[in-house]
Parts: sequence; structure tokens; C-alpha cells
Amino acid sequence: MNELRALVSTRPEAERERIERAYEFARDAHEGVARKSGEPYITHPVAVAVILARLGMDTDSVMAGLLHDTVEDVDRVTFEQIEDLFGPDVRRIVEGETKVSKLSKQGSQQAEVAHTGRDMQAENLRQMLIAMTADIRIIVVKLADRLHNMRTLGSMRPEKQLRIARETMDIFAPLAHRLGIGKIKWELEDLSFQYLQPDDYAYLQSRLRTRQEERDALIQRAVAQLREALEDDLELPEWVGDIDIAGRSKHLWSIHNKMKREGKALEQIFDLLAIRVMLTPRELTVPPGTDEKRRERAEATREKRICYHTVSIVHSMWTPLPGRFKDYIAVPKPNGYQSLHTTVISQSGQPIEVQIRSRRMHEVAEYGVAAHWMYKQGDQLAQRDRENWISQLKELQNEINDASDYMDAVKSDILSQRVRVFTPKGLAISLPAGSTSIDFAYHIHTRIGETTVGARVNGSIVPLSHHLKNGDMVEIVTSKNGKPSKDWLNFAVTRSARAKIRHHFRTQEREEALKRGHDLLERYLRKRQLPVRQLMRTKLLEEATNKLVGTRNPDDLYLALHAAKTTPSAVARVLSPSLAQEQSPAGPGRRAPAPRAPEPGGVYVEGFTTSSKLSQCCNPIRGDQIMGYLTRGRGVSVHRIDCPNMIRLLKDEPERCVAASWNSGTPGNVIMDLDVVARDRSGLLADVLGVLAAEKYSPMKLEAGVAADDTATIQMRLALSGNSDLERLRAALLRVDGVTDLVRSGKSRGGARSRNGASA
Repeated sequence: MNELRALVSTRPEAERERIERAYEFARDAHEGVARKSGEPYITHPVAVAVILARLGMDTDSVMAGLLHDTVEDVDRVTFEQIEDLFGPDVRRIVEGETKVSKLSKQGSQQAEVAHTGRDMQAENLRQMLIAMTADIRIIVVKLADRLHNMRTLGSMRPEKQLRIARETMDIFAPLAHRLGIGKIKWELEDLSFQYLQPDDYAYLQSRLRTRQEERDALIQRAVAQLREALEDDLELPEWVGDIDIAGRSKHLWSIHNKMKREGKALEQIFDLLAIRVMLTPRELTVPPGTDEKRRERAEATREKRICYHTVSIVHSMWTPLPGRFKDYIAVPKPNGYQSLHTTVISQSGQPIEVQIRSRRMHEVAEYGVAAHWMYKQGDQLAQRDRENWISQLKELQNEINDASDYMDAVKSDILSQRVRVFTPKGLAISLPAGSTSIDFAYHIHTRIGETTVGARVNGSIVPLSHHLKNGDMVEIVTSKNGKPSKDWLNFAVTRSARAKIRHHFRTQEREEALKRGHDLLERYLRKRQLPVRQLMRTKLLEEATNKLVGTRNPDDLYLALHAAKTTPSAVARVLSPSLAQEQSPAGPGRRAPAPRAPEPGGVYVEGFTTSSKLSQCCNPIRGDQIMGYLTRGRGVSVHRIDCPNMIRLLKDEPERCVAASWNSGTPGNVIMDLDVVARDRSGLLADVLGVLAAEKYSPMKLEAGVAADDTATIQMRLALSGNSDLERLRAALLRVDGVTDLVRSGKSRGGARSRNGASA
């Protein structure tokens, strides 16, 4: 607790007293409780509060860090009590933390008992992100909590270490990066790396340790040379009150990632040796009466001028490596990071990366969103970006109900690596790395995306599949006649763009289906010379929909007509009951005979007593979806719904198409032609015949052939009772080595040659 008291010693006395009261409350609440490591439990909330204080978080956040486990772990402590003693803001943060922690423990227990913890874990993370949108301090406290838990992870069981480390690497480290809190992000990554890949971690750590003294000496010489050059400069000391120069060690996970990504050895990583220069500008003198915004702009301009002047001094001292200068001040990273990076060759011949930034830029780089409580001013671009991605979190909550799908979308769209590109007007847009021109178009506006016909990047015309890079200037070319293409789904990266493209085509297909269904019914009524306007009134259509489909929305009736789930004649008979009597073979004024029951194995044809037969063009079998067609003088011909002839008849003669279904009697056998498709091999035919014998089938006909691409086709004719027999036979044949499918014949398979004329 002494460390925490020292960190908050400069805060007003009233705030220090509140922190002290929160500590005493937490100490009493956790009295007698120990952590897995054996330490008193109070050491954990104090450590969390220390991390938050080092970040410069406000007093409410520090207090919430001390109190974040009290309600969850102590039955007598309530949220109302927290609010009464410490205020509504502290309660909101503690409540957000408690809800997430409860879900986390439930998920962990369920994973141990039923191995279904992934969904609970996803729901835990989803609830945390939902809470974060209400108060971003909740996630900062959660990050501090996770950081201390990772520091003490050694006391956990190995399987729990792996689960927590993987979750930290996948979610919490990217969240810290997205919030710009580099200090937490780097440590979380290295700690996770230690548990997830212990061998790689140990190897890299030992390699770096062997030459540590040599690197330290080189860095110290370079720091001394640079400090002397900066202090001897004629202009810089007039602008800068303090120059802080220090060596910087690259983090192990960052080194490992770079070696793996670029396929380089450790010796080829140039920024292992690094110097960080932090410049504190002197207080700016401005004319009396200058407004605050103008003063802030002047201070920001001077900060940039100081940094650019400093990099010119560095380049005059040491030779810069071509292509290794990065200006993150003019083009900040999406999380608000600003700095100048340059790699130079020192006098000892070793490459050194030099980072140059102002004190304010350094605080933002280290503490990210937490720097909001340190500075009133800041990068408005970064602030706007944070607001945008928090808005995206809210949109995802409304669009995706499944927790696992939600977390997958968050990882791919929000927590992934980012690129920052610009509109022609200079507006910065942050997108996931790998995004294309079409992703940019849909990000600007859905209507822009839907009417896109081309794109220009940095003034050059590029395809819509062009991958964008940091700093690209992107211009979208639109046309009022432009419309989306399904090909866009092949290269659109963001979930939002893909969802909008799919929605467009779903909407278009629905509108076409509605029009098609409406036209089918209208054409039928006109051919029967029935009063179309009178029969297609909304009330009558609602009643017909209710009877035939089960809803009262006429759109559902039109969709059912389009999908052939009902027929125009069936709808017409409901709309005009007198029509059913007219259609009866008995004629008007005569009593119609009762429909006769179909033969066993036959079909029911709605409202008709005429004979029916199975069409030979598609050979329907029991279990297929079927429909009847009224032939002239030959009864009803029964087709599969997906039969090309049936589709044509529905379009050309819908009035003669009738609903049909299989009867519930004892099924009869149907003669079917089937094709076994397989990769050609020796013994294939014998194995297939063995399956037929085991399933008690005797082929009426058998032919085998092999195509030019070594695809074998075995054509056979069998007697089957229905789809159940077919599916059972399919499953048995698919177990034969090389067999890829069993299909019903009907389409020619050109290119096959007879094998020894095999037939039976």
C-alpha cells in the first residue's frame, strides 16, 4: 500500500482520503482470504490500483481497482453499499467488473465439467465489451486486473495457464493496443508468449541475454553522443526545457513475431538496439487574449517542429538507412500513437533505431486512452477513431446475437491490425489490415458501396480488390447505374461490407420472388377470366395466406407461390370457392364424387380424382418434394419440384400445375438409375458390388467407365422404395475407398470410356 500512497501523493487531500477509505474497506472485506500463491488476497486489488495509478487514471478508477472484487467475493457487500460510500461512478465500474468476472467463473467451471466453456467464455467477453461501451474505464480496470493476474499466473494449474494466456493474447493485448496503452499491451504479450510458447520464449531470452552487456555499452555510448549533439545545437535548447534520452529494449514477442513474419534471423533484426528521445517543450509565450484552441494549435505545431528538427540532427550525426524512416506524427497510428522512427548506422557500425517524440506524445503512446485524464489536449483524430470503434461495438451488439459469432466479428473487424487511409478531403479512415477498395467504399456509406464502379488510390486507377496500405489516398468512383456484384464477396474483408453486399442480394432476390409470385397468381386468374382486382384485395389475400401458409402477410403467399410450396390453382380455389366446384369433373349443378384414395405407394393430388403417374424425366421417389401437372387425357404427371420440365411448366402453364404429396400407405419400389462417382483404382468395381450384396440389392443393369481425368463412373439400375433407401445406400458406398458421391442419373456424363465393355 505504501507504493500506492506514494503514487497518489500529489493528488488533492480529499482524493487521497477517498482512496485510503476504499483500501480500508477492501482490506476488511478480504480479511482472512488468500490467493492461490498463498499471499493475502488484498495484495491483488492493491496491485491493480498501483497499475491504474501508474497509468495516471482518475481517482474513481483507482478506487474501483481496490474494490473490484469485494461484491463478487464477499456476500455482505452490495453495489448499493459501494455507491453510498464511494459514489455512482465507482459503483458503475465495480458493477461492470463484477458481471464480467461472474460470467468468466461460470464459463471456467462449465469448461471443466462439460467441456462447453467456449460459449460461456465468448459470452463473458461479449458482456465485458458491452459494459465498456457504457464507461471505458471499466476496460482499463479490467486490463489492469488481467495484467496482475498474468504476472502471478505461475500459481495456476498448467491447463488454466494456457487458457488464460490464449485469451489474453487474443483479446486483452489487442484491446490494450486498440486503446493505445502500449505499456500494458507489451507486457501482456510477453507474459502470454512465456506460457503459450515456452521453448521459443526461453531460446530468445537466452540469446538476447548472452550479448546484453555488449549492447548496453553500445547504447550508452550512442546516448552520450546524441545528448551532446542535441545540447550543443543552437536552436533546440531555446525551445526545449528538458531532453530525456534512454535506451529501449524491444519486447520478446515483438522480436519473435518479426522474425517469423519476415523470415529473418535474430542478427537481421535492426531495431533490437533502440534509443528513445523525449522532448519537453518550454512554456509557450502567446499574445494576451489568445483563445485556448489557438494556443493548443500553436503548442502542437511547435511540438512537431521540435521533433522534425531533432531528427535532422540525428541524420547529420549518423547515416540513415534508406526506407527506414517512419513519420507517425504526420500520419498517426489508428490508436493515436505519434512518433518519428528512423534507423541509422552508428559509429560502431551497428544499426540503431531512434524514436523521437514530445513528452505528451510519449504519454499517449504509453498510456493511450488513460492519457485523457493527464491532458486536456490530445490527438483529436485518435479520439474520433476510438469513438468510431466503440460505435462499431454497439452496432455489432445489435446485429449479432450469438456470443461466439460476436467475438469472431470483434476480433476480425475491431481488434485486428489496422491501416489508416484518407479520403480526398483528408479525412482519416481506420480499417482492418488487408482491407480493399470496396471495404473502404462501404465504410464511407452503404449507398457509396452499392453504386461503386471503380477506385483511385494515390491518383492511380486500381481494381476494387486492391489491398490498401497505411497512408493511401483513396477516391471511390460511383455511378447512379452502378450496382453490387456477387464477385465482391470474394475480396471484401470487413464483416460490415460483406454483410451489406449479402443484404443487397437477399433483398433483390426477395423482391424478384415477390414479383414472380404475384405475376403467377395474376396470370392464372386472368386466364380463367376471373375478376383479378376483386379477388386480389388485401383482405381476401390475407385469408388465403392464413389458410395456405399460416400467416396473414400476402407477401408470404407470393413467396410460397414462387417456391412452388403452393400453386396458383390452389390459391384461386381459396379466393373463389365457386371455382373449385367449376373445376370438378362432375360439372356445375352435379354432385362431385369423393376423391378416390390413391394406390399404395402412389401420391395424393390435391382436389383431383384422376390417375397419376411418375414422370420419367426426373424419376421422383418417395421423400422427394413433388408437384403434379394436369395432362390432356393422361391424368396427372408427377415431377420433382426441381425438375427442369416442372420449372418450365410453372412458368408457362401455372394454371395446370397442382399440389401433390406422397400418401402414407405402404411404399412401393421404384426403378432408379444411379451413378457411383469415384477416383479410379484397382478393385473399385468389386468393392462397390460387395456393398450392393451386403445391402441386399441386385442390380438390373451395371456399366462402368473412366473419364480422361481418371474419374470412374459406375452406372447401375436398382429397385428402391424411397429416399431413405437411397440415403442408406449412399452412406454405405461413401465408405468405400475412393467413392466421392452417389447421384441419380439424368445428366449425360460425356468423356467416359467403357472398361472392357463391363455390363450386366
